[in-house]
Amino acid sequence: MNENAVSTTRENVLEVRGLTKRFAGLTAVNDVNFHLGRGEVLGLIGPNGAGKTTLISMISGTLQPTTGDILYRNVSVVRAPAFRRAHMGIGRTFQIMRPFPGLSVLDNVAVGALFGGSGLRKLPAARERARACLQRLGLGHRVDQRADDLGGPDRKRLELAKALAMNPAVLLLDEVMAGLNLVEIDEVIDVIRSLRDEGLSILVIEHVMKAIRSLCDRVLVLHHGERIAEGSPQDVLASPAVIEAYLGKRKS
Repeated sequence: MNENAVSTTRENVLEVRGLTKRFAGLTAVNDVNFHLGRGEVLGLIGPNGAGKTTLISMISGTLQPTTGDILYRNVSVVRAPAFRRAHMGIGRTFQIMRPFPGLSVLDNVAVGALFGGSGLRKLPAARERARACLQRLGLGHRVDQRADDLGGPDRKRLELAKALAMNPAVLLLDEVMAGLNLVEIDEVIDVIRSLRDEGLSILVIEHVMKAIRSLCDRVLVLHHGERIAEGSPQDVLASPAVIEAYLGKRKS
Protein backbone atom coordinates (compact mmCIF):
# COMPACT_ATOMS: atom_id res chain seq x y z
CA MET A 1 0.00 0.00 0.00
CA ASN A 2 1.28 3.42 -0.94
CA GLU A 3 1.99 5.46 2.20
CA ASN A 4 0.97 8.74 0.62
CA ALA A 5 -2.36 7.21 -0.40
CA VAL A 6 -2.95 6.12 3.18
CA SER A 7 -2.19 9.55 4.62
CA THR A 8 -4.48 11.35 2.17
CA THR A 9 -7.46 8.99 2.33
CA ARG A 10 -7.60 8.39 6.10
CA GLU A 11 -8.38 10.85 8.83
CA ASN A 12 -5.48 10.90 11.28
CA VAL A 13 -6.66 9.86 14.73
CA LEU A 14 -3.22 9.94 16.35
CA GLU A 15 -0.14 12.00 15.55
CA VAL A 16 3.22 11.82 17.31
CA ARG A 17 5.58 14.77 16.87
CA GLY A 18 9.24 14.69 17.88
CA LEU A 19 8.67 12.34 20.79
CA THR A 20 11.78 11.85 22.91
CA LYS A 21 12.36 10.05 26.22
CA ARG A 22 15.58 10.23 28.23
CA PHE A 23 16.35 8.28 31.38
CA ALA A 24 19.32 9.97 33.06
CA GLY A 25 22.06 9.59 30.44
CA LEU A 26 20.16 7.12 28.24
CA THR A 27 17.99 8.22 25.32
CA ALA A 28 15.38 5.48 24.95
CA VAL A 29 13.33 7.19 22.20
CA ASN A 30 14.73 10.00 20.07
CA ASP A 31 12.67 12.45 17.98
CA VAL A 32 10.10 9.97 16.65
CA ASN A 33 7.34 11.17 14.32
CA PHE A 34 4.42 9.23 12.85
CA HIS A 35 0.65 9.28 12.33
CA LEU A 36 -2.10 6.68 12.64
CA GLY A 37 -5.23 6.90 10.50
CA ARG A 38 -8.75 5.82 11.33
CA GLY A 39 -9.20 2.11 10.62
CA GLU A 40 -5.47 1.64 10.02
CA VAL A 41 -3.08 -0.93 11.47
CA LEU A 42 0.44 0.38 11.97
CA GLY A 43 3.11 -2.15 12.90
CA LEU A 44 5.88 -1.09 15.26
CA ILE A 45 8.89 -3.39 15.06
CA GLY A 46 12.53 -3.41 16.05
CA PRO A 47 15.02 -5.48 18.03
CA ASN A 48 14.69 -5.85 21.79
CA GLY A 49 15.59 -2.59 23.53
CA ALA A 50 14.69 -0.45 20.52
CA GLY A 51 12.27 1.71 22.53
CA LYS A 52 8.96 0.28 21.29
CA THR A 53 7.26 -0.22 24.67
CA THR A 54 8.63 3.12 25.89
CA LEU A 55 7.00 4.77 22.88
CA ILE A 56 3.52 3.36 23.47
CA SER A 57 3.86 4.03 27.21
CA MET A 58 4.30 7.70 26.36
CA ILE A 59 1.27 7.59 24.07
CA SER A 60 -0.90 5.93 26.73
CA GLY A 61 0.34 8.26 29.45
CA THR A 62 2.10 5.81 31.75
CA LEU A 63 5.37 7.59 30.89
CA GLN A 64 5.85 11.31 30.39
CA PRO A 65 8.00 12.26 27.38
CA THR A 66 11.06 14.45 27.81
CA THR A 67 10.12 16.46 24.71
CA GLY A 68 7.61 16.21 21.89
CA ASP A 69 3.85 16.21 21.46
CA ILE A 70 1.01 13.69 21.06
CA LEU A 71 -2.17 14.70 19.24
CA TYR A 72 -5.32 12.62 19.58
CA ARG A 73 -8.06 13.75 17.23
CA ASN A 74 -6.09 16.98 16.67
CA VAL A 75 -5.94 17.79 20.39
CA SER A 76 -2.68 17.62 22.36
CA VAL A 77 -2.90 15.02 25.14
CA VAL A 78 0.77 15.05 26.09
CA ARG A 79 0.02 16.50 29.54
CA ALA A 80 -3.14 14.48 30.16
CA PRO A 81 -2.85 11.69 32.76
CA ALA A 82 -3.23 8.07 31.69
CA PHE A 83 -6.78 7.72 33.06
CA ARG A 84 -7.91 10.77 31.09
CA ARG A 85 -6.45 9.37 27.86
CA ALA A 86 -8.23 6.08 28.55
CA HIS A 87 -11.53 7.92 28.99
CA MET A 88 -10.89 9.75 25.71
CA GLY A 89 -10.41 6.49 23.82
CA ILE A 90 -6.75 5.45 23.95
CA GLY A 91 -6.48 1.85 25.16
CA ARG A 92 -3.49 -0.43 25.49
CA THR A 93 -2.31 -3.87 26.48
CA PHE A 94 0.78 -4.56 28.56
CA GLN A 95 3.61 -6.89 27.65
CA ILE A 96 3.89 -8.01 31.28
CA MET A 97 0.43 -9.33 32.13
CA ARG A 98 -0.84 -8.51 35.60
CA PRO A 99 -4.46 -9.60 36.10
CA PHE A 100 -6.20 -8.23 39.16
CA PRO A 101 -5.55 -11.00 41.70
CA GLY A 102 -8.52 -12.63 43.39
CA LEU A 103 -11.01 -11.32 40.84
CA SER A 104 -12.80 -13.47 38.30
CA VAL A 105 -11.99 -13.30 34.61
CA LEU A 106 -15.31 -11.51 34.09
CA ASP A 107 -14.65 -8.84 36.71
CA ASN A 108 -11.09 -8.27 35.47
CA VAL A 109 -12.55 -7.25 32.12
CA ALA A 110 -15.42 -5.34 33.74
CA VAL A 111 -12.80 -3.11 35.40
CA GLY A 112 -11.64 -2.17 31.91
CA ALA A 113 -15.20 -1.31 30.91
CA LEU A 114 -15.63 0.90 33.99
CA PHE A 115 -12.22 2.57 33.59
CA GLY A 116 -12.21 3.35 29.88
CA GLY A 117 -14.27 5.34 27.43
CA SER A 118 -17.24 3.00 27.25
CA GLY A 119 -19.39 5.37 29.30
CA LEU A 120 -20.37 2.50 31.58
CA ARG A 121 -20.30 3.36 35.26
CA LYS A 122 -22.54 0.60 36.69
CA LEU A 123 -21.16 -2.87 37.36
CA PRO A 124 -24.01 -4.91 35.77
CA ALA A 125 -23.64 -3.07 32.44
CA ALA A 126 -19.85 -3.32 32.64
CA ARG A 127 -20.13 -7.08 33.19
CA GLU A 128 -22.34 -7.41 30.12
CA ARG A 129 -19.76 -5.63 27.99
CA ALA A 130 -17.02 -7.74 29.57
CA ARG A 131 -18.92 -10.93 28.76
CA ALA A 132 -19.21 -9.92 25.10
CA CYS A 133 -15.49 -9.10 24.88
CA LEU A 134 -14.52 -12.40 26.48
CA GLN A 135 -16.78 -14.30 24.10
CA ARG A 136 -15.09 -12.57 21.18
CA LEU A 137 -11.66 -13.64 22.48
CA GLY A 138 -12.66 -17.25 23.08
CA LEU A 139 -12.76 -16.94 26.87
CA GLY A 140 -16.52 -17.07 27.33
CA HIS A 141 -16.23 -20.42 29.11
CA ARG A 142 -13.82 -19.00 31.71
CA VAL A 143 -15.81 -16.03 33.00
CA ASP A 144 -16.13 -17.38 36.54
CA GLN A 145 -12.53 -18.58 36.87
CA ARG A 146 -10.02 -16.60 38.91
CA ALA A 147 -7.95 -14.56 36.47
CA ASP A 148 -4.67 -15.31 38.24
CA ASP A 149 -5.27 -19.04 37.60
CA LEU A 150 -5.18 -18.60 33.82
CA GLY A 151 -2.28 -19.92 31.77
CA GLY A 152 -0.05 -17.72 29.64
CA PRO A 153 -2.01 -17.83 26.34
CA ASP A 154 -5.33 -17.16 28.09
CA ARG A 155 -3.75 -14.29 30.02
CA LYS A 156 -2.80 -12.77 26.68
CA ARG A 157 -6.43 -13.01 25.55
CA LEU A 158 -7.57 -11.57 28.87
CA GLU A 159 -5.23 -8.61 28.43
CA LEU A 160 -6.74 -7.90 25.01
CA ALA A 161 -10.29 -8.33 26.33
CA LYS A 162 -9.62 -5.76 29.09
CA ALA A 163 -8.41 -3.26 26.49
CA LEU A 164 -11.39 -3.89 24.21
CA ALA A 165 -13.83 -3.44 27.09
CA MET A 166 -12.56 0.14 27.39
CA ASN A 167 -14.18 0.86 24.00
CA PRO A 168 -11.07 2.52 22.55
CA ALA A 169 -10.77 4.40 19.27
CA VAL A 170 -6.99 3.81 19.31
CA LEU A 171 -5.67 0.47 20.51
CA LEU A 172 -1.99 -0.01 21.40
CA LEU A 173 -1.03 -3.69 21.40
CA ASP A 174 2.25 -4.73 23.03
CA GLU A 175 3.19 -8.24 21.82
CA VAL A 176 -0.23 -9.82 22.34
CA MET A 177 0.86 -12.84 20.26
CA ALA A 178 4.09 -13.63 22.11
CA GLY A 179 4.05 -17.19 23.41
CA LEU A 180 1.00 -18.27 21.39
CA ASN A 181 1.00 -21.29 19.10
CA LEU A 182 0.25 -21.02 15.39
CA VAL A 183 -3.47 -21.70 15.76
CA GLU A 184 -3.79 -19.14 18.57
CA ILE A 185 -1.86 -16.56 16.54
CA ASP A 186 -4.27 -17.00 13.62
CA GLU A 187 -7.23 -16.54 15.99
CA VAL A 188 -5.83 -13.29 17.37
CA ILE A 189 -5.01 -12.06 13.84
CA ASP A 190 -8.66 -12.66 12.89
CA VAL A 191 -9.85 -10.66 15.91
CA ILE A 192 -7.53 -7.74 15.11
CA ARG A 193 -8.67 -7.77 11.47
CA SER A 194 -12.29 -7.59 12.56
CA LEU A 195 -11.52 -4.66 14.88
CA ARG A 196 -9.79 -2.82 12.06
CA ASP A 197 -12.77 -3.45 9.79
CA GLU A 198 -14.98 -1.84 12.45
CA GLY A 199 -12.90 1.35 12.20
CA LEU A 200 -10.55 0.88 15.15
CA SER A 201 -7.06 2.36 14.73
CA ILE A 202 -4.39 -0.05 15.92
CA LEU A 203 -0.69 0.29 16.70
CA VAL A 204 0.78 -3.16 17.14
CA ILE A 205 4.20 -4.09 18.52
CA GLU A 206 4.99 -7.59 17.36
CA HIS A 207 7.89 -9.94 16.62
CA VAL A 208 5.60 -12.39 14.80
CA MET A 209 6.34 -11.36 11.22
CA LYS A 210 3.41 -13.36 9.88
CA ALA A 211 1.13 -10.99 11.77
CA ILE A 212 3.03 -7.91 10.63
CA ARG A 213 2.82 -8.97 6.98
CA SER A 214 -0.86 -9.94 7.04
CA LEU A 215 -2.27 -7.21 9.28
CA CYS A 216 -0.37 -3.98 8.77
CA ASP A 217 -1.06 -1.20 6.31
CA ARG A 218 2.29 0.37 7.21
CA VAL A 219 5.27 -0.59 9.37
CA LEU A 220 7.49 1.68 11.46
CA VAL A 221 10.91 0.41 12.56
CA LEU A 222 12.79 1.61 15.63
CA HIS A 223 16.45 0.92 16.32
CA HIS A 224 18.29 2.40 19.32
CA GLY A 225 15.23 4.60 19.87
CA GLU A 226 15.25 6.15 16.39
CA ARG A 227 13.06 5.59 13.36
CA ILE A 228 15.10 3.87 10.67
CA ALA A 229 12.34 2.86 8.23
CA GLU A 230 8.64 3.35 7.52
CA GLY A 231 6.47 2.10 4.68
CA SER A 232 4.60 -0.95 3.43
CA PRO A 233 5.36 -4.29 5.13
CA GLN A 234 6.85 -5.65 1.92
CA ASP A 235 9.26 -2.75 1.45
CA VAL A 236 10.22 -2.38 5.09
CA LEU A 237 10.88 -6.07 5.73
CA ALA A 238 13.07 -6.23 2.62
CA SER A 239 15.11 -3.18 3.64
CA PRO A 240 18.82 -3.91 4.20
CA ALA A 241 18.87 -1.48 7.16
CA VAL A 242 15.99 -3.35 8.83
CA ILE A 243 17.54 -6.76 8.16
CA GLU A 244 20.82 -5.56 9.63
CA ALA A 245 19.08 -4.16 12.73
CA TYR A 246 17.46 -7.52 13.43
CA LEU A 247 20.23 -9.88 12.35
CA GLY A 248 23.39 -7.83 12.72
CA LYS A 249 25.87 -6.78 10.08
CA ARG A 250 27.51 -9.61 8.17
CA LYS A 251 31.24 -9.93 8.52
CA SER A 252 33.09 -10.02 5.20
